[in-house]
Amino acid sequence: MTIRIYTAKHCRPCHDVERLIKEGRFIGETEIELIDIETDEGFQKFREEVLDFSDGAVPSAYKDGEKCLIRIDNNNLLLECPTDALLSSEQG
Repeated sequence: MTIRIYTAKHCRPCHDVERLIKEGRFIGETEIELIDIETDEGFQKFREEVLDFSDGAVPSAYKDGEKCLIRIDNNNLLLECPTDALLSSEQG
């Protein structure tokens, strides 16, 4: 499943996240959709998946409607999603 990462031009940390994705420097999910919330379509998706659930920060990442943790470590983007943790614990 795709991870949606919501960004905005005015958000400095978003620039780092976008750069690392474009450079292929991310660990985790292979399908990532970058969504600019400063577009009408992007804001609509952001409102439906994020704002309607009392969150409003960017950058933010969601997979299957669940919020993912975004971290940068050693110039790599790490995306930790609740559904990934569930899969890992079920396999172990």
